Amino acid sequence: MKSKTVSRGILYYIFLLIAVVVGVLCIIGAILLLSPGTEIFGISYYNRFDTTNITTVADENQQSYEIDQLFDSGRVDVVNVTTNHADVTIQNRESVRIQFFIEGAVTGIVTSENKNSFNYSISYSAQTRTLNLDVTAPILLLTFNNSMEVVLSLPYEFVDTNIDFVVNTQSGDVSVGNHERDTYTLNSLTVNAENSSNVLLGNHANVKNEINLNVPSGEIRFNTDVVTGELNITSESARIRTSDIEAQNVKLVTQGSSVNMNNIQGNFDYSARRGVIIVGDITGNLTCSEEVVIANITVGTVDGNVILPNAESSNITIEALNGRGDITTTSGNVTIRSANAILEVQTQSGKIDVTVDTNPTLITGGYEEELGVINLETQSGEIAINFANVYLQNYITTTSGTINCAFSASNNLVLSYDCTNNAPTLSTGITTGEVQNQGEYTIGNFSTRNKITIKNTDGRTSISDTY
Repeated sequence: MKSKTVSRGILYYIFLLIAVVVGVLCIIGAILLLSPGTEIFGISYYNRFDTTNITTVADENQQSYEIDQLFDSGRVDVVNVTTNHADVTIQNRESVRIQFFIEGAVTGIVTSENKNSFNYSISYSAQTRTLNLDVTAPILLLTFNNSMEVVLSLPYEFVDTNIDFVVNTQSGDVSVGNHERDTYTLNSLTVNAENSSNVLLGNHANVKNEINLNVPSGEIRFNTDVVTGELNITSESARIRTSDIEAQNVKLVTQGSSVNMNNIQGNFDYSARRGVIIVGDITGNLTCSEEVVIANITVGTVDGNVILPNAESSNITIEALNGRGDITTTSGNVTIRSANAILEVQTQSGKIDVTVDTNPTLITGGYEEELGVINLETQSGEIAINFANVYLQNYITTTSGTINCAFSASNNLVLSYDCTNNAPTLSTGITTGEVQNQGEYTIGNFSTRNKITIKNTDGRTSISDTY
């Protein structure tokens, strides 16, 4: 009985202590909220709701300028905005002046050393014709609301800025051309982010020469068709979504992003360690300048060359290829649903699935062997090849995989084969049967132009037709 009484006494004092602590915290919280700026134990409540207008700037010689006069006289080539956590926007507004706004709606708990952490500085270099704005958003210990935004405000009638707009941020978002009244055109746009950030090109974004986006994570989204000179995107894992792109070169470097891009008019070069890349039609070359590990890529029609020599475990799917193809992968599958040119595909253990539908206009003026090579090689994978209109010379090589060929008996083909262990099984609309390990087999009308060479060291080789 005495032990139970002691236990109840201990619990009573514990609950009493908790009540006192909660009461003290409530009192401290009330004081902080009712008296912003008052410090208790080195912390205070931060509350900022205001807008700072910046209309003037001084150069390196302390000469003062009106910002809109610098723009009007064409003395600004670069606008450089640097911030830690503030969002950055450029947009047309109902104003007669070009100016910067710093719009803050920030509340939270701040430590004494960061009590006055919000600050900004603006400068102009007449030598480099650069306008620099540095903004440090409040550094909060506990955030209730943090929506600070830096805005370069342009009047509605100011259309062609012809400036290079550069944003350097730790984790702020960047929005360009998202306002319905935006009509301006930038010369170039560059965004460099240290941490997760979102970059939005709105429905009215116009960047005529170059776009460079370096965003580790977050989201990169183009809501509008982009017409520019160069587009470069570098990201570790950002979610990337774009509309149609027209550029001389498009380069994507990613560690593991999810990428969904509409049609690209221009050359597309990508490098990816992992992730999924989906692209519409490409009018230009598709290349990979660096190693691709396990990133799967799916592309529509490519009117150009496909050069992918360093894919390790990537699955590559191309709807139609109207140009030279040179693809090498270790264990990934390669699927080309319509190939109309020179094609060389090599894999160690992946499956090769190709439909050859060659355009006869490729060999007008006489047969050229340079234009007539289909070379598919695998060590242990499977090769499936379908022929529609074949006017080319074809080489199919495997060491231990399986080859399945489907073709029409009226295609005027000559098959030559060299199979060390297993002879191919030929099945056409005319004749079915096994042949010797080495030899030549003619299907349809006689022709020496169209030749399939099959080499199989120790695997199974079979050929069937669609006649």
